[in-house]
Amino acid sequence: MSNFAQGSKSKAISDRSGMEFPYREMRKEWNGSLVHISEFEEKHPQLEPKVQKGDAQGLQNARPDRTEPPVAHILTSNAFSSGARDTIIVNVNDPGHGFVNGDVVRFRGTESKFPEYPQVSRLEAHDVNVAQGHIVTKIDNDNFSFSPNDTLDKFLTDNCTPGVTTVYVDMDGVLTEYYQAVATYATSVGLLESGGDWYDMSPSIELAAINAAPSTYFQNLAKRAEADALVDLVIAKNNTWDVLSTGPTYNAQKTAWITANYGTPGSGVGRAPATVNYATNFNKGPYGGPNKLLIDDRTEYINQFETAGGKGFKYYESGGILKFGGDRASVGPVTLLA
Repeated sequence: MSNFAQGSKSKAISDRSGMEFPYREMRKEWNGSLVHISEFEEKHPQLEPKVQKGDAQGLQNARPDRTEPPVAHILTSNAFSSGARDTIIVNVNDPGHGFVNGDVVRFRGTESKFPEYPQVSRLEAHDVNVAQGHIVTKIDNDNFSFSPNDTLDKFLTDNCTPGVTTVYVDMDGVLTEYYQAVATYATSVGLLESGGDWYDMSPSIELAAINAAPSTYFQNLAKRAEADALVDLVIAKNNTWDVLSTGPTYNAQKTAWITANYGTPGSGVGRAPATVNYATNFNKGPYGGPNKLLIDDRTEYINQFETAGGKGFKYYESGGILKFGGDRASVGPVTLLA
């Protein structure tokens, strides 16, 4: 047989339905099934999917994005305010600052606007604008705080030589809650308005309160919360420390306070100071000189000490919440060049 018949009169059985259909109306599907034209199904396209290439995304000569260099930014007007009374912090309003706890930032152009008294609560511009910067504590996304006293570690590191250097630490206001106690007593006897901040306490009010206070006033002063950490820092840097307060009226009370809180002076036990000293005539200058350091909260005593050749560190305590500047001030990472 050389070829096939046309099948015009033939019948065929569908592989799908099993029904009989005219042979000429049959079609063969992709899988070889012979079906009637009414049953015919095309091969589904998903059985032979086309190869799809991924979308082009990368550039042939791409370069990574650069790391933006740190920059300083201008602070809002009057951004600085001292913390609550008797704290050692300064609050800074800086909306969207982006700093986290432990960041070190440097301020530039800050103008300090404090009243002259009390000296313990006064900050000079250089205390804020110090080149080494300050350690940030985040309050929220728009505010953070720092302590001007956080530069004490570097001050001691730069200036202490154990066995050579004498480090004097003031007592009233640095180790003790002196000013808070004065304000409380002055308020109780009507010398100071109730709830008033230290900025309302003049030198005459302070002196009147001390003169009217009980005989055990200094001996019963509370210890400042950060006092032990301060003493430990001095000991770590210099091995020893000394007390330098003013006298002579309350010398016995003050020595009793030191002994009760830090041990017998000169005993070498625990945190005990090497000596307890009392300046006369409210002048600490005679204790200044080479290899002498003073940590004090009064600018007047620091100036006296430095005039005599020593080096002083102004210890800060807030006299109450007070805005004190920010005009033309900026803040940024301490690594920025001036």
